[in-house]
Order: sequence, then structure tokens, then C-alpha cells
Amino acid sequence: MPVKSKYLFIVIFLQALVLVSSGTSRPSFFYLLADPEPDENGVMISNYHGVQRKAYNPLISANGGLLYYRDLENSVDTEKSKEYFINTADWLVENSINKTDGLKSGEEYAVWEYDFPWRFYGWVEPPYYSSLAQAESIYVLALAFDLTNDEKYLQTANKAMKAFFVDYDSGGLATIEAPDGSSIFMQILAKPGFVKTYVLNGHTQALIFLWRYYEMTNDINAKVIFDKGVNYLKENLWKYDTGTWSSYDLLENLSTLEYHKAEISQLEELYDITGENIFKVYADKFEKYLKLMPLDKE
Repeated sequence: MPVKSKYLFIVIFLQALVLVSSGTSRPSFFYLLADPEPDENGVMISNYHGVQRKAYNPLISANGGLLYYRDLENSVDTEKSKEYFINTADWLVENSINKTDGLKSGEEYAVWEYDFPWRFYGWVEPPYYSSLAQAESIYVLALAFDLTNDEKYLQTANKAMKAFFVDYDSGGLATIEAPDGSSIFMQILAKPGFVKTYVLNGHTQALIFLWRYYEMTNDINAKVIFDKGVNYLKENLWKYDTGTWSSYDLLENLSTLEYHKAEISQLEELYDITGENIFKVYADKFEKYLKLMPLDKE
């Protein structure tokens, strides 16, 4: 199945976003860019230039895999692109961590852990997880199975999909947002006891990756989680609309220009997938805000 560019919002800077004190009551954003570089096998490793260290960031590594797959489809250095894509998928398999302590059924599920401390909304110590990294990694593995027919990729993807059924406070990736469990939010940063940030574009992009995975595999777990994530947006998108711009999260942080544009595209994709008019309504509203933005802000 082809990787369509309109579905791939390159989010390499996403995990590099940090909040720092601005000397006011509210934090301000600045970007501390990770510099991705391939290791000896082509798997992307992130160089944080002394602020942390070189480390494998699951989101960035998975994103590198999608870029290799895109090059493979476009016949760009085909042999090397395929080798590095498969190496990335293998890295995801080998570095998935199996757990059994979060599901009442005792079933095994898999996660990708972050093993280095990072300054998201203040310092967070490892291990922690990311729904967006989880969803993108699952999609990469589905593509690897489609390319090679090697069951190990699909088996790992299926186990990783089950992690979305583990509640945030039990070490999972998503917060349950309705008493009957019909609404969930996929947190971009997940660690029990840590602040629940409700980053909008992390949730919406994760939904798109899970839908692509569902299209390829018909894994009913993906459809269940997708529907619950859509239910959250149908009830709560209004919270991200300031009347003049979009909110990045529910902690009073506005989207940057890049994130605002990405959110418009993601909402348009969700409208194409679901036919739910609310996504078109907010995509159009956010687009209107973009057009009304003063030129000196562009």
C-alpha cells in the first residue's frame, strides 16, 4: 500500500518540543531540534547536541522508516531504501517491550519505551511512552509485513495495538474520557502520574496512522480505538478553538503556525475518512483563522 504524502505530516520536531519558563505565569515554546542521523544500519538516531545525548527516539526512528519507504516507492536508491526500511522495521520489532500487567485479561501487549529523560512540560524521567510513536511504529510494521510477508512484523504490530486498551493510569497510552469507555484520548506523552497534556495534533495524527493500519490489516482492535478517538473529538474539538486560532493542548498553549497548518490537514483527512461534518467545520474555521492572520505573523 503506498504511503501518500498527504498522510505523512513529518513530525520530527514534535518530540523536540519543550516548555520553558518565560518569566511569566505561562510557559512559552521554543524548539530544541533533534538532529536525526542514520546509524550503521540506517535506523534514525537523534543527536540532541549535548542537551541530552544521542538516543533512539521511537517516533523519529519510525518516521525515518516511512521516509525510506517513500523513497522505495519513488524508486530513489531502491536497494538501499529497502534495506534501511527493513532495518528500521527490525529495530522496532527488537526494541518493542512485552508487558502483561495492564490488561485485565492478562494478554501480552507491546510498547516502545523512551529511555532518556526529556523536558516535556518540565522534566519527565524514563520510562515513558507516546501514543503517536506507538501508532506510527505500528503502521511501519504493517508496511513491512506487506512488503515481505514476514509474520513477525504483523505479530508485533498486533501486540502493540493492544497497548491502546491499557489505561493511562495503569501505564497505558490513552486516557478514558467517558464512563462507558466509548471515548478516549491518545496522549503524546504517557506516564502514570505525569500531567495529561491533551495535545491535539498528536491525537489526530495517531488516529490517521491507526486508520491506515486498519485498512491494511482489518485488525478490529484498530477500528475500535479509532472510533473511540473520533468520539472524543466530536465532543471536545470546541475546546481547541480560541475563536482566532487553534490550541496546541488543553494547558492554554496556542499552536505554532506549523502545527496550526498541520491540524487543518489532519482534520481534513479525518473528514475524508469518516464523513463526520464536524471535522470539516473545524478545518474550515482554522483555515479561516490562517487567512486572517496578520502578515507580520507569517
